[in-house]
Amino acid sequence: MSLSKIKQIYHSTFLEAVEEPLYLYAFCLLVFLIIVLAVARSFKKELIPVFADEEGLVKITPHALHELVRKTCEVFPEVNSPSTRIRLKGRELRLDIHLKVNPDCNVKETRTSIRERLEEIMVKNLNFSNFGGVDIIIKGFQSES
Repeated sequence: MSLSKIKQIYHSTFLEAVEEPLYLYAFCLLVFLIIVLAVARSFKKELIPVFADEEGLVKITPHALHELVRKTCEVFPEVNSPSTRIRLKGRELRLDIHLKVNPDCNVKETRTSIRERLEEIMVKNLNFSNFGGVDIIIKGFQSES
């Protein structure tokens, strides 16, 4: 593209300028870069701090927390298909556990059992200093097989 062509585009009106392919290419490049940034950001998983002491900092991956919840829920036959959403509010960590339950399940007892078991593992065994609790969300019902 010649210098005179660039000057011509620079001095043209908005409606004349948008008809030039240069602006279309620049817009497409901008959209592409935004998409690449969004995808790259979604792949970046931050480590979650467990505790810190004079020897250093201990962190855990979100995948490990999902696995911990899944394995904890396997103990309860009335619970199926657990999935977890990790929420960090300030320095407090909360877990939203989405479950399918059997229709005859006592949800209150099951919630208490899951919460107590996760608190035992996370606070007593893993020494989580920022564990804020568990919220149970029923995402459906599953008949007993």
